[in-house]
Amino acid sequence: MDILGEILKQVLAGGGPAAAPRQAPQPKAPPAGMPDPRDLSAIFEQIFGGGSAGKLPDVVEQFGRKGMKDIVDSWVRSGPNKPVERRQIEDVFGGRELDEMARQRGIDREQLAEVLAKYIPQIIDELTPSGQLPRR
Repeated sequence: MDILGEILKQVLAGGGPAAAPRQAPQPKAPPAGMPDPRDLSAIFEQIFGGGSAGKLPDVVEQFGRKGMKDIVDSWVRSGPNKPVERRQIEDVFGGRELDEMARQRGIDREQLAEVLAKYIPQIIDELTPSGQLPRR
């Protein structure tokens, strides 16, 4: 099941499940400075462990280990999501990993970290509709 792919389509299109269009949106050129949606999908699948998002608990744990438990818990629980900054994303994933992901896709590392900071809270929020992480 490709739950991550469906959530990515919704999040990148600017809506959640309730706002999901009935027909697949037509591909648009990404805004200036924004990585291509296909690159973003591949990056998020790499981070979250493919279409089933099997690495979601690991990603949440990774944020917690870096002192951001309160922030990541806001994404899992219902209610508003606390923001995360680019530098915090760099701390969680590490410069080497971000460099590699950016290099593989031919995008700027700082831009990648900004995009991850924007979308990871939304993705984790959508992947945890019951306010809890899936059991391992």
